[in-house]
Amino acid sequence: MTHAFDHLHELVQLDDAALRRRFGPQAIGLLTVCSRLLRPQAIAGEALTPGSFVAEARQLYAEYVAGSRALGEAMGQCTEAARRSDMVAARSALQSFLASSSAPFYRGIATARLESLGSK
Repeated sequence: MTHAFDHLHELVQLDDAALRRRFGPQAIGLLTVCSRLLRPQAIAGEALTPGSFVAEARQLYAEYVAGSRALGEAMGQCTEAARRSDMVAARSALQSFLASSSAPFYRGIATARLESLGSK
């Protein structure tokens, strides 16, 4: 099964003109789904226009990349701290990420990992 972010990645590889030609119900639905994952407030699909579609797709992809990198860094710090048996630092890495991220998708992953570490 292909994730919505994979489809978003495919879209933003297109130049602006080709991307604009993809504007339609399926692409609008994709941006709406991605925005639900990346933002506290999803894009209203009916608010997208051919003029705003390209910029919104590229902005969502930038948010996806930035969120992935930030979460990856936090998970790496958490893992390294846990390997040293420093659970305070492990939890702190994830708590810092959670304090800086508003993306539901990434927050869910970080929260699940934090919960798996326990509270001690």
